[in-house]
Amino acid sequence: MFNFAEHPNSIRAIAKKMLSNAVAASAEAPKSGCKGDCGVPRVVFRVAPSAYLPKQQQQALCLQLSEKTSKRPLTYGMHEFSTIEQFDAWIMQFSQGMGPDGKLLYKQCGGNCDPNFTFIIAPGKAGLKVNTEVLCGFARDRKTDMFELSTALRPQCTSTKR
Repeated sequence: MFNFAEHPNSIRAIAKKMLSNAVAASAEAPKSGCKGDCGVPRVVFRVAPSAYLPKQQQQALCLQLSEKTSKRPLTYGMHEFSTIEQFDAWIMQFSQGMGPDGKLLYKQCGGNCDPNFTFIIAPGKAGLKVNTEVLCGFARDRKTDMFELSTALRPQCTSTKR
């Protein structure tokens, strides 16, 4: 319920703040470390459960999907969003199995298996261009509602000069 109410301690509110800070840092990041033309660094945003059921309690489907998608993650194309709020709304629908991508996610990552999300965010014409990768992993321990969230900047070098 915290997420729907956008309580300050909800994963949704914390994620939105982290994303806003990371996107701002990306736009202001010095273009050092490249020996050629450097673009704005990509923001890599990850979301995963913090606790999982023990391996012996995992469904065979989750064990199989975890191994398969750790080698080749599920991908959900390029999406563009004007604002972080629009991106956040899409994440909420997607992660809850709503909308075309969410329905596909729930079809591809079934059972009680839980997705681990990686969003790769770049500047776009409309605001943000987002590629999404999902590792369909083990079932999380539902005794906790804690998730691990992280952001990182990934430098972009478009060419190298020697």
